Amino acid sequence: MSNNASFSLSGCLDKMSNRDKDFRYMALSDLLVELEKESFRMDADSERKICSAIVKLLDDTSGDVQGLAVKCLGPLTTKVKEAQIQEIVDTLADMVTNSQKDTLRDIAGMGFKPVIAQIDPKSAPMLVERVTPKLITGINSNEKQTTNECLNVLSDLLGRFATLMTRDHEKIQKAIIPQLTSSRPATRKKAISCLGYLSISTPDDLFSSLVTTVLKEIKTSKKDNTIRTFISVIGAISRSVGYRLGKFLESENIIPLLITKLNDSQFETDEELKENCFQTFESLVLRSPKEIKPYLDSILQQCLKYIQWDPNVAGGSGDEGGDEFSGGEEDFSEEDVDDDDMSWKVRRAAAKCLTSIINTRPDLLPVIYQKVVPALINRFKEREEPVKLDVFEVFTSILKQTVIVGRGAPLTATDNPINLLKSNVSAVVSNLVKELKSKSLKTRVGVFQVLKELVNVHPGLLSDQLGSLVPGVKDSLEGKNTSSNLKIEVLGFLSLAVANHGSGAAAQKFISQLVDPVLKSVNDTYYKITAEALRVTRALIKAVRPVEGTPGSDEWKNYTNKIYSGVISKFEAQDIDQEVKESAISCVGSLIAHMGDALAEDSRKKALGILLDRLKNEITRLTTVNVLIEIATSPLNIDISAILSDAVSELADYLRQNSRQLKQSCLRALDVLIRQYGQKVDQKLYAKVLKEASALISEADLHISHLSLRLVEAVIRADKNSVANVQEFIYPKILSLVQSSLLQGLALESLFGLYSVLVSQNAKKFGFDELLNSLLGLQLKSSTQTRQSLNSIAQCVAAICVNAPQDKRDATVEKFISDIKKSKSSSGKIQALLCLGEIGRRVDLSTHKNIQKTITSAFDGTEDERNAASFCLGCVSVGNVAQFLPFVLGEIKNEPGKQYLLMHSLREIISRASAAPAGIEALTPHLESVLRLLFENTQSEEEGTRNVVAECLGKLCLISPQQLIPALRERIKDKSPYTRSTVVTAIKFAITDKPNAVDDALAPIFGEFLALLSDEDLLVRRSTLLTLNFAAHNKPILVRPVLQKHMAALYEESKVKESLIKVVDLGPFKHRLDTGLENRKAAYECLYTLLETCIDKIEISTFVEHLVAGLGDTYDIKLLCQLMLVRLALAAGVAMLTSLDVLVDPLKKTITSKAKENAVQQEVEKNDELVRSALRAVAAISLIPDVDSSLKFSDFLKTTVKTGPLAPKFEEIVKQTQSGSS
Repeated sequence: MSNNASFSLSGCLDKMSNRDKDFRYMALSDLLVELEKESFRMDADSERKICSAIVKLLDDTSGDVQGLAVKCLGPLTTKVKEAQIQEIVDTLADMVTNSQKDTLRDIAGMGFKPVIAQIDPKSAPMLVERVTPKLITGINSNEKQTTNECLNVLSDLLGRFATLMTRDHEKIQKAIIPQLTSSRPATRKKAISCLGYLSISTPDDLFSSLVTTVLKEIKTSKKDNTIRTFISVIGAISRSVGYRLGKFLESENIIPLLITKLNDSQFETDEELKENCFQTFESLVLRSPKEIKPYLDSILQQCLKYIQWDPNVAGGSGDEGGDEFSGGEEDFSEEDVDDDDMSWKVRRAAAKCLTSIINTRPDLLPVIYQKVVPALINRFKEREEPVKLDVFEVFTSILKQTVIVGRGAPLTATDNPINLLKSNVSAVVSNLVKELKSKSLKTRVGVFQVLKELVNVHPGLLSDQLGSLVPGVKDSLEGKNTSSNLKIEVLGFLSLAVANHGSGAAAQKFISQLVDPVLKSVNDTYYKITAEALRVTRALIKAVRPVEGTPGSDEWKNYTNKIYSGVISKFEAQDIDQEVKESAISCVGSLIAHMGDALAEDSRKKALGILLDRLKNEITRLTTVNVLIEIATSPLNIDISAILSDAVSELADYLRQNSRQLKQSCLRALDVLIRQYGQKVDQKLYAKVLKEASALISEADLHISHLSLRLVEAVIRADKNSVANVQEFIYPKILSLVQSSLLQGLALESLFGLYSVLVSQNAKKFGFDELLNSLLGLQLKSSTQTRQSLNSIAQCVAAICVNAPQDKRDATVEKFISDIKKSKSSSGKIQALLCLGEIGRRVDLSTHKNIQKTITSAFDGTEDERNAASFCLGCVSVGNVAQFLPFVLGEIKNEPGKQYLLMHSLREIISRASAAPAGIEALTPHLESVLRLLFENTQSEEEGTRNVVAECLGKLCLISPQQLIPALRERIKDKSPYTRSTVVTAIKFAITDKPNAVDDALAPIFGEFLALLSDEDLLVRRSTLLTLNFAAHNKPILVRPVLQKHMAALYEESKVKESLIKVVDLGPFKHRLDTGLENRKAAYECLYTLLETCIDKIEISTFVEHLVAGLGDTYDIKLLCQLMLVRLALAAGVAMLTSLDVLVDPLKKTITSKAKENAVQQEVEKNDELVRSALRAVAAISLIPDVDSSLKFSDFLKTTVKTGPLAPKFEEIVKQTQSGSS
């Protein structure tokens, strides 16, 4: 019994049998509330009584009571035992099949819906076993109403439990097919639905029989209704299992058959048939991308024909002629159009089919622009609003694909879709402008959504058309026929348009006409409009007077006071929405930064005062900090002395806050404020700033450390007296940081800058000697310094020496030379060699006699000494290539035993010298001898040597591509796999992320290097994979033209190959050594990169097939494949729909996996990360439009991911995904 005292089960049962229908209704209502509670329980006797009472009330005289009884059935099945459920479903089945009352039969059919939807899967086999035979009998009965209701229930049953009904599939199919020729449309419709669900799990032989039967009827039948119905069946099957139907496309000529019927004069006015044909095309495009490929051109032609098919309007029969584009619904009168006209459904279906082609086949964009875009532009005049919005959606899809594909293709290429779009922009805009005259708000919202996508494709795309948009924009903002949604869309478009079109003459004229309407919108009563208008105003300010290059015209001064007056009320207000408040702060900040010199002094001081108040407010402080950065970096040198010291003090206090984002912004703000206004800051504040910054310098957060070090440097430059505070608060932290093995990148560079400033100050007891000794003393204090920390110390020493007086620098260099010769400590020698190398890389040390001989003498020391000496010799040679390079080349020739070390020195010289014109000039005379040496070593068995040779050859390609590239090409077919591997690796080092002369030499023959993906040697294939990945990331222009030819070889490398797996017998157990693992990792890394830069060259369905294998591979490959699923879902989600079913099993296996009981902590953490990564992939996929079309994935989502222990994790990840995408 329920523990709830306010509810009595016995009392409820009494009321359910009361003569008064109101009592019965209230009893059911109370029971429904209780049934939906997790805690509600009943004993066996109560279960039986309640079930009997509810089933009895299905035949109640009151319709309201019957409806509530139906609602109770669903939750009731989750609370009672299987025996009671069996009684319920038996009774419902008898009512459906045997009841003489039409009403009771209908109610029982409705009762099945909640039962089927909510029944526990464990009880599903019982439900299927008890109900299916009765439904089949009912379908075969002569009673039409019974047949209809049985089909209805069977459709629901198949929709959820088709896989449990396999033994009855043949009987079901035989029972349903005759119903397709029923005289009742409702019966035919439900039979079609059943066959759609049935086709998901029916065996191949039955499925083949079904398709053959359906297609035969379409070909041979003479009845319109029959043909129409069987075409609908094909459509239903394609939507459910298009990938299965795809196998019959060629053998049964499905597409040509449907096209024939589509254009058959017998069905000239049959909108339903035509709509079904296009829905079938759409499903097959989405779900059978491989098989549909040969028919895409034919489908595209039909889409173009019928997207214009409007038989009830003159000239609407598919004629594409006419020079003038007519727009707006004003072209049509109500008298011209039949009220029963359904031709718009055909046009909409054709539009949706076009969208599916565009989303799944980005490689067809050139064809789309040639054939589809002109027709679409013509259809902007569509008279039916739903179709017009779908036409807009088609064009928007084209624009989105243009952005994705255009991102990877060079803008200079003629087939770049951005260039193809440019030739159509004028026609697009002129026709959209006509639609802005429409009375329909939805249409105008749709127009601005298209314009937003259009303006995002490429900067300046609408420069010549901006003026034509002004009337429509002003009318939408100020006219009578407008709405909040429309205003928000308009303002969103303006924000993007102004930001993307700079300060050209066309943009300035556009802006001049829109300042007043936008400022008027700032005072709108709806906060979202106000916030958006403020963002547009900010964009206007930046465009009217950009700080990067102030235009010669003074026209911007006309806007300054007008904008200030328009936004100041929102800036001052306290009791407004947070979004408005932040937008107002940002807007006024930009106004001061860009036009502050034209603002009246009292206005500027007032605004700065309010900014200071906002800085002190916890809610608005972060936005205000970013505004202060903008003002301080303005070249106008705005006077902010009124708030400067207070602002610096507040910012210093905020450095204690936990928010990392706030600390980053405050450090940047303090840095720019002190650099710009350092002399005006209260000097006492610097001690406070340094003390707060000192707490942030550590290896725990290197980016924060980088910002803190830059701030310290700015303070020293602004106030020389702060050096003492730096010595006290900051320097101990610096010495700790410089010893970190994690120190690198910006933090290390900031450290160099700080040391340079400290040396230049030459403070008493904190000058060159003290700084140098403090760094050199670190080695003496710790004998466990890592190579990274030794390098960091050496670079800091070099920064000090380079900025010191020459006499001190020379003395220090001599000291290091002496240490190399005389030091008995290995660590002392290593430190001296590293420091000498870093100094020599920056300044010429050739004046120091025999320095190179001194360095090479260390080649006879320990391994660490030899490596340090090799590095030192290379770096010192960079300081004077002309003098040192011949020595290095001579040593390589004369000292074969030291060749490996000298080759590393040579690499240092070439890689660093090739980056500067002076170095290139010094290298050129020795190029022939260097190349001869390098090519001699391409066959070296030592991998380290080959890598050095490859890097040197690659860097030399940048100096002389016409000489090097042909030389490398010749060696592609060398007998030695080492040579082939070295050559293809050299190509990787020859590729840069910026345009270079080597690109022109590489482009025609790059495919020949990629052909090594099919090389017989494992090492060569791996080297080629690494080169392909690097090229795809940094120079996709080389990869794109030849990629499709080599995709098969790339996919082959992603497979597990048993021939590469060796079993090593270790006595008690055997170990499997997978020598192909590194190649597979490299292959999947390539695939990941190609998704970013060459997605239009990839067939998504084939790509996903190989991802499935990766989802079952090793830990690293699984993670990479899951990341690829996320990227695919974002970039080509619709194209993924066809392959979702095959992804479910590997994803399910991963997210339900658990670490072994005896697993170590690392294994547990790796398993948890795999599960979270897989859930991120599932979350990204779940956001794809129409993802519900994959029933297997939807079921997996509902039963495995959104329920049970995974549900909280998944909800958290979904929130992160949605917030990240927004």
